[in-house]
Amino acid sequence: MVTEKRKPLAILIAILIAVVVLDQGTKQLAQAKLLSEDFHEKTDDYPACGGPDEDRRRERFVSRCRQSVRVVDGFFDLRYVENCASAFGLMSKVPESFRFPFFLVVSVLAVAFIPYLYRQTPADQRMMLYALPFVLGGAIGNLIDRLIFRYVIDFIRWYITVGERARDWPTFNVADAAIVVGIALMILQMIPGRNSKEGLEKAGSMHKV
Repeated sequence: MVTEKRKPLAILIAILIAVVVLDQGTKQLAQAKLLSEDFHEKTDDYPACGGPDEDRRRERFVSRCRQSVRVVDGFFDLRYVENCASAFGLMSKVPESFRFPFFLVVSVLAVAFIPYLYRQTPADQRMMLYALPFVLGGAIGNLIDRLIFRYVIDFIRWYITVGERARDWPTFNVADAAIVVGIALMILQMIPGRNSKEGLEKAGSMHKV
């Protein structure tokens, strides 16, 4: 008799919780350790994610208050950044009156859709199942930021120095990294031949019954 595979629900919930807690915890640390006291005292005087003029004032204010921490010389720093747009600065020039509700709707739809996708995913597609809590945790982490601040807190800066100029990868956070991990696992699941291999293994197990 073949034992039907079960979805590792407890492990997936643990991954989801770990991603959200780690994301929110590191963002709180970034605010506490990478910003001066002036930021916390005067932040209300510089509204975030308003019009272009307000955004420039807020960016200059944050630049004056933040402190970078060098982790790996010439490659990896910790630097506080507020991102009113999406990843890689997409839609940064779109008016906030459209951008903020758009991101909220997209985030809520993603959070609602991923549990449905989990239910539809067969138990033998392990990579896909493990991908979902990473993506969901990342989406929830950034959604919490938008609901509280209207922007997403980023603080991980990767860069390389070419000549005398630093070439930066867009600053990101733990939620972004979790989403990338989830997408990578989804891609691995879709590699040609992987599903057919799993199907052959399943068929072989049935022949042994």
